[in-house]
Amino acid sequence: MYYLNYPEPEVTADTPTYLRVVNPLLTHPYLLVNITRLPGYPLLITITYWIAGKGNLMAVSIVQAALFVLTTLEIYVLAILLFKRTWIAFLIGLLVGTNLVILSYAKLIMSEGLAMWELTTLALAVVCFIRTPRRFRYVGICLLLLMFTRPEWIYLPLPLFAYLLLIARRRGSMRNFLKKAAIGSALLYALVGCYIGSNALFNHYFGLTSVENLNWLGKVLQYNMWQEAPPGYQHISQQLSYYVAMVDKDPYHLLPHIPELMQDNQLVGSFAMSTILRHPIEFLLKSVPYFFASLTSYFDVILPHIPGHFVLPLNWIKTIHRWLYNINILFPFCAALWFLLLFWRSFKARQMAEEMSAIVLMALYGLIITTLAGYRLDDYMRFHIVFDPLLILVIWGSILPSGQWIVQRALKIAKAKYKILTA
Repeated sequence: MYYLNYPEPEVTADTPTYLRVVNPLLTHPYLLVNITRLPGYPLLITITYWIAGKGNLMAVSIVQAALFVLTTLEIYVLAILLFKRTWIAFLIGLLVGTNLVILSYAKLIMSEGLAMWELTTLALAVVCFIRTPRRFRYVGICLLLLMFTRPEWIYLPLPLFAYLLLIARRRGSMRNFLKKAAIGSALLYALVGCYIGSNALFNHYFGLTSVENLNWLGKVLQYNMWQEAPPGYQHISQQLSYYVAMVDKDPYHLLPHIPELMQDNQLVGSFAMSTILRHPIEFLLKSVPYFFASLTSYFDVILPHIPGHFVLPLNWIKTIHRWLYNINILFPFCAALWFLLLFWRSFKARQMAEEMSAIVLMALYGLIITTLAGYRLDDYMRFHIVFDPLLILVIWGSILPSGQWIVQRALKIAKAKYKILTA
């Protein structure tokens, strides 16, 4: 219904930056290194162009619809594996599969739709690994794809492998897993190092993407910290103060007015990072409110004004999910619940707590890293789309089984009282 109502591929201001990477790849597939964008999503577009024809963004949009369907199916499978209740899996799958908030962002010609599927696949691979430790290579492959699609996930292997090491220690296989984790981490970060080195060699930029530096500058401006830079950067602080008053706090609007920063992206990053490192406590304290605000900050996708045949039912469905989006505020409490159950020795479903806590860890990482790196509330929502299916799984995977347990306990008490009264 959604694709029939809005059939055209939907582009944003960031779409051309991906397409500029695709054009060289069509003729020179080995040119994977780029200053602006990681190769994951451009490779997907390139492969689609090879199959469906160059410039066929409609085919790319359809591929992303297929990835959304696969994400929904994987969430359903995860719910079946975790809770072993088809009705719970059906409801959670329904909440993801009919979620027009997620689909409207996943349909955009941007990397979020691909990263969402990769992260959900990683969650499924991690659950399968906890059950069958011989499948660690699938976890590594999923991490590799995700890390080279969205740069904010580059540090995920560290907390994830540390968590899996904890699970291995519980099961007495710590030494065996430690070897796998060390080799896996070395391979992953060796590839990252090779990519950074290639960027420095071919593009004269030492880093993954230049967008990271703009994001850090955006955080400094968002938190009004640009005047707290070290002494060597005071001239930049003065220029920023002038143009913030004249323009706004968006780095993309400010840099054209400051040639020194416009011509040296790495100077942008060094200025922002040195300011943050000089006042780390202030930076973290100012991030705390956005940690919670970002969970419910809602910004709709701008759609064509031409009404389609299904506009009324789609608006009705979207209104429901717009309201349900506010329930994301429960995620920190659900995360705390599962971590508590993980260390509660008398909890019977120990394996479920281990698997669910792994998913909580991935969603929590995404929430923390996007809060620390994003600087606009509309960007927070777009970044959250990547792990929104996992948020739904965690939140409703906490509410529905708890509700079932409460109902069952209430029925048992009611039956016991009824027997006493009728005796």
